[in-house]
Amino acid sequence: MATYVLRPNANWNNDSLFTISGGSASVHAALADNSDSTFITRTSNTIPAFYEGEFGTTTLAATEQVLSVNLRARIVVGTAGNAQFSLGVITDRNGRTVYYSVPITKQNTLALSTVDFALNMTSAPNVAAWTQTLIDNLVFKFSDNATATADKTSIYEVYVDVLTTAQPTVTVTAPSGTITTTSFPSVVWTYADTDGDPQSAYEIKIFDSTTYGASGFDEDTSTPSVETGIVASSNNGQTLEADLANSTTYRAYVRVAQLANGVNYFSDWAYSQFALSVDAPANPTVSAFYESDTGSVAITIFGRTNFLSDNQASLETNTAGWVAVTNSSIARSTAQASIGSASLAITATASGDSVATTTTGTAFIVTPSAEFSATAEFRANTTARSTAVGIEWRNSSGTTISTAYGTAETDSTSAWNQCTVTATAPATAATALVAVKIISAGSSEVHYVDKIGFHAGDSPFWTRGGFSAFSFDVERSDDSGATYTAIRNSPISANTSQIATLSDFEVPLDTTVTYRSKARAEI
Repeated sequence: MATYVLRPNANWNNDSLFTISGGSASVHAALADNSDSTFITRTSNTIPAFYEGEFGTTTLAATEQVLSVNLRARIVVGTAGNAQFSLGVITDRNGRTVYYSVPITKQNTLALSTVDFALNMTSAPNVAAWTQTLIDNLVFKFSDNATATADKTSIYEVYVDVLTTAQPTVTVTAPSGTITTTSFPSVVWTYADTDGDPQSAYEIKIFDSTTYGASGFDEDTSTPSVETGIVASSNNGQTLEADLANSTTYRAYVRVAQLANGVNYFSDWAYSQFALSVDAPANPTVSAFYESDTGSVAITIFGRTNFLSDNQASLETNTAGWVAVTNSSIARSTAQASIGSASLAITATASGDSVATTTTGTAFIVTPSAEFSATAEFRANTTARSTAVGIEWRNSSGTTISTAYGTAETDSTSAWNQCTVTATAPATAATALVAVKIISAGSSEVHYVDKIGFHAGDSPFWTRGGFSAFSFDVERSDDSGATYTAIRNSPISANTSQIATLSDFEVPLDTTVTYRSKARAEI
């Protein structure tokens, strides 16, 4: 905090009614010379008599705000004296308009002393917030109401104290660079205040590059992708609750505040720039039907994100999670890759079908009678063959129930070909493995497999592996998809098969509604 002491520097009114003792050239000069040898008193005994004087000013920095303005005076009051002091602001010099505070009275015997009138005004006398203009136009009024010469008040010095506080500052430290692990980044900042005042609030706004790069962009008025509003908190970070678009550059703008006279005094906006490049979970599929007995809509969400580990899905590290099952040996190969830099190389140990599966130790939990899909891409080393991907169903004891293969596709030596399968889990199924098969392979033939996936639902789709802790945001629209609103109990956690169910009891009657869902997951 800083305190600026202002002194009288001009007469505003009635200086001719007062006598200067001690030799100063003017009334205002006598009140600003830091000397007890000079003072002013009322000249005649006519009452009331008052004097108004202006103050010099100080230039406030753009980074400080006035907390309060106070009046002090060094005075002597006679035995039956009665004097009033008030502080004001000139709002119209031509019209000589002045707004004053309520006058403070000092009466009866008072020896020479400096009196603090304890005005401590947090706003100007005209009820406006303090500004540079108002500080430039401060004035005080002194009225002497004594009826006898001996009771008159003498004024030696007058002071105005302007107390200010420094504007807080903020440095946004995160997110920055390229974010690859989440579409819900955490915004983190460092708060600073030279006066040591604590943070009282913050506000975050996220703008995409199109918005912040546009002509006329303004942090206060431009439309953000995400905003928090003003949050009363001393926290120095927040994880965003609304996910951001992938492959997009953003800036996270933050401003922080301290309390000044009980009101938030904000810093300027600061930002950190970042880009999202996230391997996001797949969009789920949604089924919904009306239950007339409960008057609700039963909603089922099927996640389509890969159950496989990151390594199982694209063999970037080793063959962990895979096992050669029939007429084959397996290896990680960098000779071919549909994604990344490696793939699963299957070598036929003799003529015939060659099969490899994910390991039983990584078997995927499934829901009986629910649909599941698998996908894989194949490429031949020297000879094209029919290939297929399948789902091996297993019961709770780990015994194979059956294996469902999709339509066989012929691979190629020059391109990757995708194979898919969708099948319904048997009633006794508990887990599943992914199987990849080369049909009628020749001895020592090599075929490559990459972009392997397994998920719930009937629409085969590949994402990277390694996701976990799935949940779904579920929203309803009753205006043909123009706007969506989150339904109660959303987001909802998925089971181990990436399936979730919930009921919408607040669906509007006699209205066609649409539901959509978005997946959340951890990598």
